[in-house]
Amino acid sequence: MGPAVEAGPTETSATEAEAEVPAADEASEPGPGTDEGTTAPAPTDETGTGTGTGTGTEADTGGEVGTAAATEPGTVTVSGETRLSDTQRAVTDGWPAGTTFTYQWTRDGADIDGAVGETYVLVGADMGRVVEVAVTGTGPEPDDEPATVVSDRRVAAGVAPTFTAQPGTDLTVVAGEPYSFTWKAAGDPTPMVVSVADPRTLVSTLPAGATVTETPGALTISGTSTYAGSYSFGVSTLNMVGIGELLVVDLEVQAAAPASIFATVYTTSATGPWAFAGAVGSSPDDDVLAVSVDDGQSVVLAAYAGDEFGNAVPREALPEGSDEPVYRSSGPGDEAVVLDTGYQGFTVHGAGTRVMSASLAGFTLSFPVEVRSTAVVVPAGSGAAPISSTGSLAYTGSEPAQGLVALAAGLLAAGTVLTVVRLRRRATS
Repeated sequence: MGPAVEAGPTETSATEAEAEVPAADEASEPGPGTDEGTTAPAPTDETGTGTGTGTGTEADTGGEVGTAAATEPGTVTVSGETRLSDTQRAVTDGWPAGTTFTYQWTRDGADIDGAVGETYVLVGADMGRVVEVAVTGTGPEPDDEPATVVSDRRVAAGVAPTFTAQPGTDLTVVAGEPYSFTWKAAGDPTPMVVSVADPRTLVSTLPAGATVTETPGALTISGTSTYAGSYSFGVSTLNMVGIGELLVVDLEVQAAAPASIFATVYTTSATGPWAFAGAVGSSPDDDVLAVSVDDGQSVVLAAYAGDEFGNAVPREALPEGSDEPVYRSSGPGDEAVVLDTGYQGFTVHGAGTRVMSASLAGFTLSFPVEVRSTAVVVPAGSGAAPISSTGSLAYTGSEPAQGLVALAAGLLAAGTVLTVVRLRRRATS
């Protein structure tokens, strides 16, 4: 029994050795790289090998056991044109064989919903924006970690539209002559060029007979207009990137060369209102205007030159020396009068018929004026008073008489001078 007691210290040493070595269930599986780990003390005869402490220590202290390796990344580029509806493709190069990829396309750094494929088709929202793709590659080995590479910055199609050719903003054409004006613009994608409202009036007006033709990158307005007047409209250009410059265009259709003259005729007395008698022209096919007034009343005229389409030709466009009207009356006692408004005419004296005329721009018109006597015989006891009436003969030309009379009456009521009255000849109606 004595020797057994002496062996106690040896058992104690074994116990201490076990305390320094992890238990078998705490030991890691041996793996690569354990040679670089710290080696545990070799077991002695006293300790035995039942616990497997040597390999357990090596696995526990070896730092590289089971560590996943990151996939070696290659490059990512994007192929394809950068126009609307073009296909963009993510091109990978230099990645390990067998690498699998996932994709996320972005617009200005924000993910595009659903754009997770190798290809992506540009849409309107991409115009003028930066489109990129982030590619995540995972190597073929079980422990390979994924690596993500973002493509080079790529600006999608998008050049704002600009005008490359335009005829100007103050355009003039002549009645009866053909015209054509074209506006051109460039951009990416190819822009539209459109006619829009004039921002000053909020409407777009074009001459009668004008044709608007829109083609990719161009707008043409053409036609032949016979009505003189002023028109305005806007021209702008736009594509998916944005809206370009707005041009405000004024288009004037000027009267053609004078082909005849016409005059508006009014009758009045010293105290009575003006009465529109009608309009008369110098062309042979113009209707004859007959005016009837009382003795002592006045006949007032306003002469204008007209082109072949019935447009009034401005005085400044008439030949020098014949740009002022000259009025005449064959009545020997008639007196010439000039009103504050610039209208001229005659106060008639003496019953009977006389001829009044107007000359302008090398043309002359004339019309008869019948003067009625104001002497009235009143039967005894009738109680009737003398009556003085103002003659008014409606215009019987090709334009409606009521409209012309109403126009003249409205202008006179407003205290303005009738500046443009169009005489539509029967030949052009």
